[in-house]
Amino acid sequence: MATEIRIGVSACLLGEKVRYDGGHKHDRYLTRAVGPFVTFVPV
Repeated sequence: MATEIRIGVSACLLGEKVRYDGGHKHDRYLTRAVGPFVTFVPV
């Protein structure tokens, strides 16, 4: 059985609007290429 890989990532990189200006900096490479293999923990 595979072990779950958890990675702490800034919430704004995951597309959450938590930046000082009310926006985000969604990183599609991060969520599309890496996302299927890990569980992100927003910080």
